Amino acid sequence: MRRTVLLVLCAAIPLTIATVSGIAVAQDRDQTIQSFLVDARVAQSRGDFAQAAEAYRKAVALEPTIPELWANLGLMYHEAGNHSEAVKSLQHAAQLNPSLFVPQLFLGMEYLKSNKVETALPYLENAVKLNPKDIQAIHSLGKAHGMLGESDKATDLYWEAVQLDPHSADLWFDLGTTYLQQVETDARLMTSAYRDSAFVKLRSAEVLSEEGKLIDAEEAYKAAIASVPPVTCGFAEFGITLLREQKTGAAREQFEHELQTSSHCGLAALGLAIADVVSGDQEAALTRIASIADSDEAFVRSSLPLFRGAITAEQAKSLIDAARTKANASSPNDLATLFEGAFFPDEMPTALNTAGESPSVSAEAHSPADAQRFAVESRYSSCNDALKAAPQPVGIGQLQLFAFCSFYAADFQTASLAAQRLKKNPETRVQGLYWESKADQNLAIQALVRAGEIDANSPRMHVLLGEVFREKRRWEEAETEYRKAVTLDPKSRSARLCLAITLFSELKNDEAFSLDESLLSEDPADPEANLLAGEILVQRNQFSEAEPYLLKCVSLKPELLPRYHVLLGRVYAETGRVPAAIAEYKLGLSTDEDGALHFQLARLYQKSGNKAAAEAAFRESKRLVNRWNDRARVVMEQMGTDASRQ
Repeated sequence: MRRTVLLVLCAAIPLTIATVSGIAVAQDRDQTIQSFLVDARVAQSRGDFAQAAEAYRKAVALEPTIPELWANLGLMYHEAGNHSEAVKSLQHAAQLNPSLFVPQLFLGMEYLKSNKVETALPYLENAVKLNPKDIQAIHSLGKAHGMLGESDKATDLYWEAVQLDPHSADLWFDLGTTYLQQVETDARLMTSAYRDSAFVKLRSAEVLSEEGKLIDAEEAYKAAIASVPPVTCGFAEFGITLLREQKTGAAREQFEHELQTSSHCGLAALGLAIADVVSGDQEAALTRIASIADSDEAFVRSSLPLFRGAITAEQAKSLIDAARTKANASSPNDLATLFEGAFFPDEMPTALNTAGESPSVSAEAHSPADAQRFAVESRYSSCNDALKAAPQPVGIGQLQLFAFCSFYAADFQTASLAAQRLKKNPETRVQGLYWESKADQNLAIQALVRAGEIDANSPRMHVLLGEVFREKRRWEEAETEYRKAVTLDPKSRSARLCLAITLFSELKNDEAFSLDESLLSEDPADPEANLLAGEILVQRNQFSEAEPYLLKCVSLKPELLPRYHVLLGRVYAETGRVPAAIAEYKLGLSTDEDGALHFQLARLYQKSGNKAAAEAAFRESKRLVNRWNDRARVVMEQMGTDASRQ
């Protein structure tokens, strides 16, 4: 990214001339300063920022009243990595002239680097005010808001930045990751404050379905659709999950249920079309989909991917061939291309509209009064266009319709903005969180795809994609992405460590341990690499060998500490150090989902003679076991019911 560098000309240095001898002194000083400035420019041109800083330091010693000299000195310290001196010099420049851009920007960047975000914020805000078109200033201010958890403000700033430089992979990358941050924030708030809301239950079901946990998703959908009135598209989405489980008849029932509600959810009609494909009636499927696409092609394009897994690759290819055969001038939509994009996405990557505009193209002008009618007709793009024509939608009902239509028109940025407004009203806050979570997830994916297209050979992008797959427990895909990253950058520690962790998750322990050892040979103190080595050795029952690795893990990230304490507790327990094992197990109890850890702790209490503590731990273990078994029983009963239906 472009760096702002301010060079000071000697002619700008004011001289005080009082006497003939004073003139001579001033001229000597002037020549000396100019010599220092030449030295600074030469050193800077060859990348020797420390030497350039020394030259500027000598210049300000002779003329300490010029803010530009202090700004340049601070900038050179910044480039040289001397952060404390950079801050001092930049602060001095800002005090001498608060309207200078460089001190404001780089002071903000220095404070960001040291995680003093609240201190950085006013400097970065000043920098943006002084130069509203400077990408580096806007980008840095966006980072500051992101670090403060203010994702809405951060994404707005990143959008400004990508408009100025749509070819920057870094900007798109940060935009995408900030949207993901907002999705996580919304999820935490929804589950903590609105656990019983139908919208939260529906969102939970959607996430489970996306992760491929179809049995769990089915239970979650049942909870969501049990609400009165039913949630928007709940029956239809449940039907999609049933289709993916090859329960075509049950899926059709849910699609018909959706059509009987007043939700105007186009997913129901699309679901019936895909059910026709599964049943072998391609002609009926093509007729249905052509009709839906004629009303709103953007809706079909964005919604068809929800049905991946509902039909086989062979069925999809046959459908594409049939669409090509049937194509004629009477149908303006290329259904074959829509199907290819939905079911074979790797062959047709999708990029984000850099202007942030609606992907719909309306040939006619619509008024806000038309919006409801368009929604009823499943013409979501027209509904979206009509609502965008309003000066400012103010009614709650209009905002709810706006979020719904813009989302299904695939105008996710507008959907996110409408959701933000819904969030501000306590009565519709959970709906706002729901739509924002869905819209921002799509925006995140699109932004990251755009970053990947710009920087196709970036190891960082493959690592990010690997992280997404790993979080969804899609180990093979994660391994593939991490291997790509390692191939592109064999020295990347993050890529190699992520690959080793994924290999361990796939039970490829020998390769995982070998890769982990190579990381530890380079940095024996790496806490995460030591944790992985310890875990592999504990799994092999090599407890004495595991201990030295685990003892180097004290500086782990907070979220990894409970697992570390459990592993160390196991080592202590297996090597006869009961009190130490108890202490470690107690620190890891938050990870105990099935009661196993409490059971081990109870046994240790028995060994130490603490009968009361042992009984309490056994009781808690039994409670957790029962909860775990109840959940498993529900799943198994559901599987049996599903099998009998089939």
